[in-house]
Amino acid sequence: MEHSKYNYGFKTVAVLLQMVFIMVVIVIFSLLSNLFERSMLSFRDLGNSSFFHSSYYMETVAEEIRDLVIYLQLKDTSEQTELQTEKYKKMKLKFDNGDSNFYYWFTLDGDVSTNMPGGLSKEEALSHAKELGSYFYYDDTAISFQGNFLFLDRISNIEILRLFSQGAAGGSFITAVDEALPKNDKIKDARDEYNTYIPWVKTGIGAAIVSLLFFVLSLIYITLATGRNGEDDKIHLHRIDYIPGELLFAAFLAFVMGLFAFCARLGRQSFSISSSLILTGTLVFLSDVFLLTLYMSFVRRIKADIFVSCSLASRSMRILKESIRRQRLVSWAMIRLFICTVLEVFFVWEAAFFGKRWALAGSLAIFLYLSFDALKLANARKKILEGVLEIGSGKLDYKFDTREFDGDYKELAEKINGIGEGLYTAVEENVKNERLKTELITNVSHDIKTPLTSIINYIDLIKMEQIENENLENYVSILEKKSQRLKQLAEDLVEVSQITSGNILLDMQPINMVELIYQTGGEFNEIFEDLGLTIVTRLPKDPVIILADGNRIWRVIQNLYNNAAKYALKDTRIYVELKKTEATAEFSIKDISAHEIHQTAQDLSERFVRGDESRGTEGSGLGLSIARNLTNLMGGTFEIVLDGDLFTVSITFPLINP
Repeated sequence: MEHSKYNYGFKTVAVLLQMVFIMVVIVIFSLLSNLFERSMLSFRDLGNSSFFHSSYYMETVAEEIRDLVIYLQLKDTSEQTELQTEKYKKMKLKFDNGDSNFYYWFTLDGDVSTNMPGGLSKEEALSHAKELGSYFYYDDTAISFQGNFLFLDRISNIEILRLFSQGAAGGSFITAVDEALPKNDKIKDARDEYNTYIPWVKTGIGAAIVSLLFFVLSLIYITLATGRNGEDDKIHLHRIDYIPGELLFAAFLAFVMGLFAFCARLGRQSFSISSSLILTGTLVFLSDVFLLTLYMSFVRRIKADIFVSCSLASRSMRILKESIRRQRLVSWAMIRLFICTVLEVFFVWEAAFFGKRWALAGSLAIFLYLSFDALKLANARKKILEGVLEIGSGKLDYKFDTREFDGDYKELAEKINGIGEGLYTAVEENVKNERLKTELITNVSHDIKTPLTSIINYIDLIKMEQIENENLENYVSILEKKSQRLKQLAEDLVEVSQITSGNILLDMQPINMVELIYQTGGEFNEIFEDLGLTIVTRLPKDPVIILADGNRIWRVIQNLYNNAAKYALKDTRIYVELKKTEATAEFSIKDISAHEIHQTAQDLSERFVRGDESRGTEGSGLGLSIARNLTNLMGGTFEIVLDGDLFTVSITFPLINP
């Protein structure tokens, strides 16, 4: 079944895409919020693309008119406070220094105040205002408003009428904005800011809608793919999935509360729109990484059906159930502890606050009782541990005296006694089976040797006759060869059974390994020459003396030579080496195997295991096993090393003084 749609690459792309999409949605939402908060955007402006038809322009002009009204009122005030004087100077610099795109013309009681160039009459001022673009005109005689400013009702709500409340009738008020905005002032800055962000509104709203759709699709894919890979149908969990769900939920709540607190703190500070968007994007990225990690962990738990089990509540329930199940063992201990605690508190209270001596004695008695109980439990644990160590060391018939234990320790001792009995029975059964197999091999081998001896004797008698038939002579030769092999196999079986059963006596004597290897090698020189094998012998010049059974160590060396003769690749070299160290003598023989070896070094030294799996050679699979067992019985070590087709076998014995 193909699972490529859930591979690591697809999941990585989906995670990255959902991060991008949610960041686009939140950043655009933050942009709109900032624009609404700064009055740069209102719902009636969504279809508008001109700054001079926007509510932001109207708010900016309304603020300018409000400041102008204050300035004109301060101008007519004969006595000003220090604060009013400072404010008046700032207003005068703002409106009358010639660096403003906002123009005004005001007359009351025959006095004219204006920042329009030249001495203009009312008609000329009104005509000039209309030429500038946006204008507003109030005639106090007719008590009427006119002009092309949008939302005139909002302008009329400001305190323009206060300019005429104390004066004579017949005043006029004209304001205008040069829509070319040739000068750098507040209105031009508002226009530049508006043109920077407003064009992104329509595109941003569309991008936010599309991003929200793709975010939902990406989240759906992540929900389906999390916990799976491209190899199997199993749900693969991570380390975070084994953390109790309550802890993750607490981390989620802490993160959300911290995020809200951080955002509230930032809300009290003033940021530019660009800085606000960068900060929003950073917070969204970090929040998405954290929350998505928690979300995917919860999804994997649900898929793996461990959402409930991997929780503190579930673990507490399991512990409670286990406690209820075992309350027979622990209830009395809990009752005793509760009673002792209550009594101890009572005695301490009586002794400390009322000076009762009997309470002090009772408190001491409770302490001694608990100490004795703790020592008793410690002694029981020590006995249990000692018994387990005894059984582990091989004394399977070891038994606890259950009368020495109480409560759950008594039940534990009984269970361990049962385990020991089971192990003892199993070991006895295995020993019995091994003994029966050894006896069977010995008996069968002896039963084979009797008729086999007769066969060999009759073959010798036939060979003494004059055989003129060449084929018959060849048959007799084959019979002799096979019978000798069968005889050797029977002898090996008897020897294996004797070694395995321990029914063998060793005559340990000092043996010169150098002389023994020379003798054994001499016996095999002719055999090796016939097989095309060249033997390379490296022996020390001085004697190397070990303690061993002469016949048995000779059998070991002979088996190793014989193994090399049977399994070595023809026309190769066999390396025989004896190394002497300060405390040991190591004999090794190396050859190149004629057949590929599939077994391990351990397997090759077992009974009936041969390197030639086709069984095309004359080996029985017992030679190395006999050599290993005899070496171990004489106190040596036996080792086989395989390196490709290079076969190395070595035996090591402790040295003795010659």
